[in-house]
Amino acid sequence: MNDRASDLDLLRAYEPVVRYTDGELFYPAGVEGYLAQCDLLVGTSETDRRVLVPPGELTTETLATFDAPLGQSLYLRLVQQPLDSAELRRWRSRPGRVPFSAPGRLARVGLFARLMDAGFTASLLLRGSVPGGTAGAAQIKYAQTHESDPRYVYHGRVIRENGWICLHYLFFHFMNDYRSTFNGVNDHEADWEQVFIYLEDAPDRQRPVWIAAAAHDYIGDELRRRWDDPTLKKEGDHPIINAGAGSHASYFEQGEYLTEVPIPALRGLGSFLEVLREFWRDGLRQPDPGDLRATLSSALSVPFVDYARGDGKVIGPGQADEWSPVLIDDATVWVDGYRGLFGLDTHDRFAGERAPAGPKYNRSGTVRQSWNDPFGFAGLGKVAPPFRQPDEIRQRIERLEAEADEVRTESQRLTEGLPGLDLEVRSLADFGATAGLHQDRSAALVASESELSGLRPRQAGITDTIRALRREQADLAAGDLGDPQSHLKHPHRPVPPEDTRYNVVIEVWSAVSVGVLLLVIAGLVFFRLVPWWASFLVGIGGYIIIEAALRRHLTSLLLKSVLVLATLGAFILLFDFRMELVLAAVAGLALVVVADNVREVSR
Repeated sequence: MNDRASDLDLLRAYEPVVRYTDGELFYPAGVEGYLAQCDLLVGTSETDRRVLVPPGELTTETLATFDAPLGQSLYLRLVQQPLDSAELRRWRSRPGRVPFSAPGRLARVGLFARLMDAGFTASLLLRGSVPGGTAGAAQIKYAQTHESDPRYVYHGRVIRENGWICLHYLFFHFMNDYRSTFNGVNDHEADWEQVFIYLEDAPDRQRPVWIAAAAHDYIGDELRRRWDDPTLKKEGDHPIINAGAGSHASYFEQGEYLTEVPIPALRGLGSFLEVLREFWRDGLRQPDPGDLRATLSSALSVPFVDYARGDGKVIGPGQADEWSPVLIDDATVWVDGYRGLFGLDTHDRFAGERAPAGPKYNRSGTVRQSWNDPFGFAGLGKVAPPFRQPDEIRQRIERLEAEADEVRTESQRLTEGLPGLDLEVRSLADFGATAGLHQDRSAALVASESELSGLRPRQAGITDTIRALRREQADLAAGDLGDPQSHLKHPHRPVPPEDTRYNVVIEVWSAVSVGVLLLVIAGLVFFRLVPWWASFLVGIGGYIIIEAALRRHLTSLLLKSVLVLATLGAFILLFDFRMELVLAAVAGLALVVVADNVREVSR
């Protein structure tokens, strides 16, 4: 009991302040109220399923008693009957509804991304997706539940390991309505989001060092910020988190985030581009072209905007609405015992529209890394808590110094032995009868020389490492923990506000441009006004001109077009006169050689 009280005190001491976006429909709630609205189903598809427990009869205790037969899916269903079109219209025009508006997301990207977006929209017709009207019906159920239980709940647990204390905050929402309400990537019943705060568990103190927040596909180091990071805002000891509208993803900075959904079939190109980048930069010693993998991901992705504006309801300590924590752990019956999904299973092959499992399990029934290893989940499995770092450095230096002594001793042995071995090889070379021995000693000489060549840079590397560790040791002693963002390779930042302002004409054009392009190409092909290949050139060329004109880039487009045409013309001339150019190059080389040789003779 005392341990649970201590855990609760720790969770309350650092619980986040979460800011939502105006227009948000679902806020964190308790699991019990959700279960009271759900039925429990099992099956293999939408047509092959049966109800195990009807609505109104589920509890946290009974939920844990069910398991799915092999090959079948076990899942909860919040909305048994989505709103029809008339009901949906009435729901959307309900009194007190907070309207949501935003600049068109397609205005922020180019043609290829818009084509990818059209393909993504078409894919929803072919894969399992949440039915229309589900978000409205879910919001009605959430509102009814919230009226009877007005708490805002997070489920929390505390984990102690290797000098760290992890405060794990889990936020459960009745639904993710990112697609239907905010034009995002997906909808699904039930939504778990989580925030982690990592304290160092020193003998004389417990203080926060890191915070991690889950956001879409980001993993490891990219999830966390150091407690003194300037991008992490706090109210006292309570970090401020900005929740994405509908998606509920967690962001440290307020704003709008361009979130790309990568195309799975194209992910393999990333490794190839990374090799190409290294060859260009290191092999050819050319300027670094930047992160080609990230450029590819941006270009070959479906673009969506996650609105983490923080201009709506605020929940947390010191706010009008505060948290009601619920402690959970491995002994909590519904957490440990239920491995099914927490909402509708649409059997979406891409998983985006399928509901998630509970806080402990993946959809496959395996334990989540965020539950089983919350330190490794945020890339902290390799990081020592600050109070242990001086000892870690000291021990590391001692090991390196011992290794340096071994390398130095071996280098000295080889250095002293190589001259004598070289003399042996030379002396054996004078006698044919000792050819075999000469060959063996020659091989030994080459091997020893090669070993010494490898030991010298190794010794230098160890020396440099020890020097760096001593500098780090001095910095830590002075209280300098270094750059709080040094661990970040691809930090996720909001789009600058000035990049989201477009006039109405650009937004309308961005919304209809792909459809217009496809209609123009189809019309040109159907009526055979130009050859089929020319239809694509006309359509894409017209699109580029209109896009440039609307964005006032027409002059730049014309200059680039002239440059491209001039380059193309140069290549054509080079091809047409390739033989003459080759002969001229040979003649020029011959003249250079003759002149150089004559100059040498004249000396």
